[in-house]
Amino acid sequence: MGERSENRRGGLIVAWAVSGLSLYLTSLILGSRMVFDGFWSIALTALAVGLLNFLLGPLLSLITCPLIILTLGLARFLVSGLILLMASWWVPAGFHLASFWWAVLAAVIVAVLNGALERVFGVR
Repeated sequence: MGERSENRRGGLIVAWAVSGLSLYLTSLILGSRMVFDGFWSIALTALAVGLLNFLLGPLLSLITCPLIILTLGLARFLVSGLILLMASWWVPAGFHLASFWWAVLAAVIVAVLNGALERVFGVR
């Protein structure tokens, strides 16, 4: 049982690192519309996004379920953009998004990069 919990912990750290790398690469793509001050702001933002996804993601998805069904899942990016925007309010300093629509575009880019990086690093 101890080995299993260590594997899970290691998997969480790798997933957190992949998320942080995705956020950083997205900030490079979006330029001044998504800005980080440094490594720790990226790490805190990745942690905040993970926590918000865990705590609020299911509730927001349930509330927007009809819209998600109507748009064949594309409205999920609106929920992800909202979570990114909430993370920018949550992280005390060092992370800035220009607007909600830039957050939605960032959510799309992060989703694509996360999928690619998870495949490269073998994250489940």
